[in-house]
This record gives sequence, structure tokens and C-alpha cells, in this order.
Amino acid sequence: MASRDIAIACQGGGSHAAYTAGVLPVLLGEFDNLARAHAAAGQAYRESGTEGGLEAPVLVAISGTSGGAISALLGWYGFITGGFEEARRRLDTFWDNNSATHWAEATLNHYARAVSDATSMFGLDVKSSPYAQTMQGMEWFSASLWPAMARALGPDNPWMRPDYFALPQLLRPAVDWQLIHAWGEFASLPLEVRRWVRSELQAAMFAPDAPCQQTYRAERMAIEQRIEDKLGAAGRVLDRIERLGLGDASLLRAAFGRWQPPPLRYEAQSLEALAGAVQAVTQCIPHLLIGAVELHEGDFVAFSSERGSDDGGISLDAVLASAAVPWLFRARLMRGLDPDTLAPRELALWDGLFSQNPPVRDFLSGVLDDAKKPDEIWVVQINPAQAKVEAGAATGSGAKAARRLVMSGGEIWDLRNALAGNLALNQELGFVEAINRRMDATPPDSDGRMPAKRDDRRVQVDRIVMDSDAIELATGMDLGANSKLDRDPRLKEALCEHGRLQARRYLALRRQVGQLCGDLGPVLAGACGSVAGIAGDAGGACRATAGRGALLVEGSTVYSTGAAAGAPRALVRWRTLDAEIGGRPVQIEGRSELADDMDAGSGWRVQAVRITGLAPRRMPAGGVAALADATRGGERVEATPARTQVRH
Repeated sequence: MASRDIAIACQGGGSHAAYTAGVLPVLLGEFDNLARAHAAAGQAYRESGTEGGLEAPVLVAISGTSGGAISALLGWYGFITGGFEEARRRLDTFWDNNSATHWAEATLNHYARAVSDATSMFGLDVKSSPYAQTMQGMEWFSASLWPAMARALGPDNPWMRPDYFALPQLLRPAVDWQLIHAWGEFASLPLEVRRWVRSELQAAMFAPDAPCQQTYRAERMAIEQRIEDKLGAAGRVLDRIERLGLGDASLLRAAFGRWQPPPLRYEAQSLEALAGAVQAVTQCIPHLLIGAVELHEGDFVAFSSERGSDDGGISLDAVLASAAVPWLFRARLMRGLDPDTLAPRELALWDGLFSQNPPVRDFLSGVLDDAKKPDEIWVVQINPAQAKVEAGAATGSGAKAARRLVMSGGEIWDLRNALAGNLALNQELGFVEAINRRMDATPPDSDGRMPAKRDDRRVQVDRIVMDSDAIELATGMDLGANSKLDRDPRLKEALCEHGRLQARRYLALRRQVGQLCGDLGPVLAGACGSVAGIAGDAGGACRATAGRGALLVEGSTVYSTGAAAGAPRALVRWRTLDAEIGGRPVQIEGRSELADDMDAGSGWRVQAVRITGLAPRRMPAGGVAALADATRGGERVEATPARTQVRH
């Protein structure tokens, strides 16, 4: 059985990203990238994806924004150097160090939270800027006065630490940046090869003596120099592996076990062989993406672990840019390359909350190695899936209670913050949905419609959503927008523990989802029974034999620990493949909710079943008249043949 290729997307949310630090080690323990690294190398394995009978899922990519970027970085680095246990250790170390554990830190954190809560309570819209005089004074206090006071008290004082406000100092020792930079240089070789081939093909469009040929020759010479420099990065990666003492259990060491550069000649076939050799090494190493936004042009920027440090690669500055909340931190100034001309350019970057929170479309778009496109995307979601509401008075003759939005000034701020993050997330997931729908709507050889691309694949999207109500219950703290800057150790511990719980619950749900897949008829029968605890006699009228077909899971969500009585704890979205109702080919979508204990395997209820599309019938011999006669006579008309099989 072939393994499933998985990508993890970590939403940003300030200190709430400690939730992600709890989720990631549990999820990372499910992956067996080492099996892929140790499998027989070569094209046969890369094409089939089934060499060695792999069954455990493989992590092909991980992304994050803001606090989610920090957790994604630490989880990714720990995973490739020492497995999920090393990822857990690095995540725990960082988030422990980020907490207000000393007396002065805790006191300052408490009063800062109290002031921000009071401001929200009275509906004051305080506009701050890191460029304003007041904020510059606070910057001087945190960057100069505070460290000086802490050093004066000695290294072991219980009052304050000099680096409490210094995120760069917390991140600098968290990973080996030299290793990350060297890996990015090496892994970017296929990109340089593509640039060289593109330049050669562009030159071939013009006469050999055309003036533009000189420009193209200079461009290729510059690329060739970069290729030679980046080939040396393999040696630097191996050197860092030895210096760090990474053993045989290290994914990075296993990936380089068969590295042997092919002979280098600057012609297309030789360079493409080089790109293939590099991809044979990188295929088992997850691709790391970190989101930010360029504030002048509004461009979405996804820093990549498979790019050079001066060409959009992962660096300390990139992580700090992703976490640069505009009203607290100045825009991060960096140098990069123009994606079209490769000319150097200046970038001014802000928190990726405004762009890709987190990057998702980059898992599928612009990927050089199609083998690293995921079959599933697991979203670690911090912002609530829906706004908080309060029950109002019962209205009308129905049993449902009216509900109204809670809209005080502070709650508007909280909702605006949550919406900003979720709008960016849903925009990214909409790209995946568009690909899935295009594959639905466009069979091969159809006329007048854009066919699905050769390298497209259907992607299942699952969400592991933080339950803010459960955190509030455990800590007694309000989890509004202001709490995303709260560094209270109690909050951090509650978030991490809740993350571990939600991750385990998601994996349990994942094992149960198979119970929902099968014939359509029984599922439709379940939809006609009791819904949401409301008794009815609709089940007697349900025609369970009316439908036939197979179910396909589109995605699942773990979004509640069931703190409220009767609240659904998980949801699975499904649709049909080649379903028929009364002999007519149709497309059906539905949802199944889990209301009881997930581990007990009971409590599923089907809701929101609807037909979303009607497929044309195959025209029988004799044309329209024969079709009408067959329909009147009750004769079953065969459906159009099934479309191309998809990866599910």
C-alpha cells in the first residue's frame, strides 16, 4: 500500500502558537520519512511511490506564519535532525524560554495584560506605531535598559533575564542556522537549472546575432556561477552534520547516504540530470515555508527551505519578518531577488497575518518536484471557526433558540482579529478547493473546457482547531485578541497540553473516518433519522435503496472538546464518486458530525446532504426518442463512464 503524502499548515496567533507546539510532536510521530530515505533510491521508487510497501504517512511540507512560523521552524528542524522527540524538545525549550518565568517578567506581563484588557473593555481604539516617540521609548526600555538591569543583577538572579524581550536572541540558538542556509543553497539547485533552461529556450526564440543574445548569455553565465557555488553547499551540509553529531537516525544524514553528483556540463540534459540527483536527496526532507507580506507592493512572500538565503530562503530575518506585528515592530528590511529579472531588490516585510496565514497554495503551485505535492493538508488552526454567540429568547414555533452576536468594543476587536487570520487561511484553502472542483468538473477529452493539469491531484484538507472555551475553562483567562501577547506560563502550559489532546483526538478521528466510507445507501438512511437530538418520523419515509455509489472524504475537523452538552466534537465533509439516484448520475455532498466520545466509535450523525451536480446520461441508440421511451418504461439508463481515477 502506498504511503500518504502529508503537508502541515500552522496558523499564526502570537503566544497562542504554543498550541501548535503541543500539536506538532504528536503529529510528527506518525510520519516515517526515514523509510523513504532508506528505500532503494532511483527513478523506480520516485515514480511508483510504493517501493518497500510503505504504509505510514510521509511529511512532504510544513508551513507557518508569525508564531506558527516559529513552531513550524522548530518542528521541521527537530524532525530532520533527530525525529519527533527532538522536535518536541526544541519546541518545549523555546516556549519555556518565551514565558514570563521570572518575577519582574511575570509582574510586567500581568500589568500589560490588565491595561490592554481595560482598554478593550471601555471600547478605546488605541492606535500604536513602533515609529512613534512613545513606542521608541518602550523599545529603548526593552532593548537597552532592561538587559542592562538584568545583567547587573547577575546571570542566576530570579528577577529578570536580559533576553526576555529579544526574540532574535531566543531564536538564534534554537537551530543551527549555518546548516539551514547550506541546505537551502543545495536544495535550490533544481531551481537554478530551470532558470538556465528557460534562459536558453528564450534565446532560441531569436536569431543568433540578435542583440538580446548577449543579455541571455550573461544571464546563463551568472546562473552557471551560482550552480558551481551551490554544488559546494553539499559539502557544507555534510560538514555541519558531522559537527552536530547527527547519527544514523537523522533524516538529514539518511538523505545524503547516496548523494553522488553527476558529471556537470552546461547543456540541458546534463543539468536536468543534476536536478534529478538533487531531488533524489531532497524528496524525503519536508519543504518548510514561512509566510510574510511585502508592505509596499502587497506581495505575498513565502520563504522556502529550498532556496538560497539571498533568494527567498529561510533565515533568522525571515522568521522575524513573519512575526513582525505592525503595531508593535518595525517592518523588517531584507534583500531579495526579483523573481522575474533576478535583480537584487529591497523588501520591507510585515507579519504574514495579512497575506498567507499560513502558506497553503505553495504546497501545490510552483513546486519543482511533483512528488512532493501532498495528498492531504492538516491545518493547525488557532483562530476559532465561528464567532462566539449567546442564546436569546426562543422565538416562533420551532424548538431552536434565537442567537445574537456579542458585540461589545472588546469583542469586536477580538472578532476582527480572528477574522483577519481566518480570511487569509480560507483564501489559501480556496485555492485547494478550486483544484478539487476543477478535477470534478472537467473529464478528459471534454470539449470547450479547461482540462485538469497533468500534475494536479485531489487534496483532502483536515483541520485541528484550538478550542478556546476549553483553554478558558482550564486557566480562568479570557482568550481574546489581547491574550495573544500574554506570556503567562499557565497559559502556555494549557495551550501545549490542549494541543497534545487535540492532536491525539484528530488521529483517533482519522482512524474512524473509514467507517464513513462505503456505500451511499446506508449513509442516506442515516441522514433520515434523528438529527441533533430532535426526534422525528422521517426515517420511515427514507428510501435507502434510492442511492448507490462510493463516498470520498474531502476533509475532517476536530474543533471542540465537547465542553458544552450535546456540542459536536468533530465534523467530516464527504462527497460521492459516480453516485446514482434513481439511475441518474449525480454529485452529492454531505457532512457527518460526531457528538459522543470519539474513542467509543459512536455518535455519528449525518447532516446537510444535498445534490450539487447532475451528470449527463449516455444517449442510447435511437437518440432522444429512445431515451424518452426508456425513461417512461422505467428502464435504467447507464451513467456516463467514470472519469479519470483520482488519488484517494
